[in-house]
Amino acid sequence: MSAPLLSIITVCKNEPFIEATCKSVMAQTNQDFQWIVIDGASTDDTLEKLEKYKARIDTFISEEDNGIYPAMNKGISLAKGKYLLFLNGGDLLYEPQTVNKVMPYLIADGADVFYGQSYRMFDKIEDCFIKTYPAQLKKEFFLTNTLAHQSSFIRKNLFSLYGNYREDFKIVSDKEKWLCFMDKDVTFQYLPFPCSQFRMNGISRLPSNLLKIEKNKMLSQYFTPQQVQTALGNIFMPDVCGFKR
Repeated sequence: MSAPLLSIITVCKNEPFIEATCKSVMAQTNQDFQWIVIDGASTDDTLEKLEKYKARIDTFISEEDNGIYPAMNKGISLAKGKYLLFLNGGDLLYEPQTVNKVMPYLIADGADVFYGQSYRMFDKIEDCFIKTYPAQLKKEFFLTNTLAHQSSFIRKNLFSLYGNYREDFKIVSDKEKWLCFMDKDVTFQYLPFPCSQFRMNGISRLPSNLLKIEKNKMLSQYFTPQQVQTALGNIFMPDVCGFKR
């Protein structure tokens, strides 16, 4: 069997909405992808829910780890696809046709990263909205914004070339990797349609001293002190993806 074009990596631990994620993956009209689930030794009913989908999950691991990014890196090491999508616990593909809509772009192989729109879910339906992104990205975009990993299809060999997610960061490593890619002139292509839905309740949504420290350290590697000082005025990082664990 030839290697799949796409690997979907799901990282979770004690995730109340894990079954919604699984149903979203199972509902895809195009099932031509590898599905990897990395569980951090859940102690609630997450494993019981995942058991229902074991027949479709290509690679499943449940063991203690050191957090979100080590788990995501573990998923990268197990992925066989040319492109990777991180659809973590609680995240959903936008519609059953999402993978099928994205596949022609991956087959055409016209970019290193394809990034689509994302549907932001809040407790109140009137607060939910579809987040769009610039068709042409500039490095400065990432001072106060980021891309939704749930809607981003990343060429796997970028991690071999430029390193995996930094594990010294607990919150901002995903954003740091986008900046790393920008500095390496990685090619990005915008997908003008929503690819995912995700709940705005991840660890990066909560203001904290650790978030401010990590953001300062991360931005200082890529921007001038003045740019960093301005960006740090927004410690909430409103467009950081909702990773949680």
